[in-house]
Amino acid sequence: MSGRSPDIEQYIQQKVASGQFASSEEFALEAMRLYRDLEVRHELLRGDVQAALDEAEKGLSEPLDVDAIKKELIDESADQLRA
Repeated sequence: MSGRSPDIEQYIQQKVASGQFASSEEFALEAMRLYRDLEVRHELLRGDVQAALDEAEKGLSEPLDVDAIKKELIDESADQLRA
């Protein structure tokens, strides 16, 4: 690959040297796969957000219980720390 900045090249070489990847090509393929997956997830999220906005405009949504959401996130975080 051409056009890689020195810091990116160093990062790739570190990953190859650590044995995490067999070659810079393998690293690049994995990076592209991850980027593709990220794009798919991003599009799905955009669709979910748009659907929620459409429901809200039609008056079909309920107000969020911010305190309940915070508690749920705190509980999930605590569970992950214990795991």
